[in-house]
Amino acid sequence: MTTRHRRMSFPAFLIALLLALGGTGASAAEPGAARATARRHFERGTSLYQEGRYAEAAAAFEAAYQARANGVVLYNLGQCYEKLGELQRAIGYYRDYLRTVPNAEDRPLVESLIARLEKRDEEEHHPQVTVSSEPAGARVQVDGEARGVTPWRDSLEVGPHRLEVTREGYQPLRRDVELRPGEPLALQLMLTPLPESGVTVENRPEQPRRRVWTWVAAGAAGVAAAGAVTLGLLARSDSRELLARPHERAEAQQLHDSALERARASNILTGTAGVALLAGTALFFIEGSF
Repeated sequence: MTTRHRRMSFPAFLIALLLALGGTGASAAEPGAARATARRHFERGTSLYQEGRYAEAAAAFEAAYQARANGVVLYNLGQCYEKLGELQRAIGYYRDYLRTVPNAEDRPLVESLIARLEKRDEEEHHPQVTVSSEPAGARVQVDGEARGVTPWRDSLEVGPHRLEVTREGYQPLRRDVELRPGEPLALQLMLTPLPESGVTVENRPEQPRRRVWTWVAAGAAGVAAAGAVTLGLLARSDSRELLARPHERAEAQQLHDSALERARASNILTGTAGVALLAGTALFFIEGSF
């Protein structure tokens, strides 16, 4: 557990604090029962804190402070509520500690701790919201209030909000969002153009025509030509094998038939490629006229 004196070991700090609870700064008339009660609650709070039972430890430290006010106990309360995530209460106890112990040696460290917790509390209660749009430069409204143009970023309070993004020539976009503590939100919005007028349509640059069937015919011609070349080469290979050396009659007949069939198929594909090429040429001019 962090103590008032950072470099002091926990047992040494406990003894010092018990002495403070028992006598340092106490008037002679203060009842001994109050000191004993404060010491008992403080010891219990210390044990509970070490066990990670921070809510119960805070209750024990508060009872110790009620029995006998001591500024150091306020620091311990700040630590308990920081562990519990109750940052505002932790900040309040740390400030009370600095006020009641004005000459605290760890004042710079505690002040730095307070600043860090304040920043964390701000981020948790006012998450960052980022809005970007395509195209950029759209106006952003939050709950009906103009806040800027995209790309836009700001922090908003936790809870429900209505965002509206508008740009001339585009349909407005509205989003209902729920911001949660410590959870930033990023929106990337695509704006939809409004329907264009007749004048705008006439002035719009003409889109290039798509020649679908032309490319289909060209592709067919390419495939047929490739097949024709392949079969022609295979037929030539069979012929060379047939003439290269003597063969058994059956083998020779098989090579002859294979070469003949492949040559015929190659011729057919060659013709098909030619027809497809002529069709593609005609389609090129026909589709371009529409």
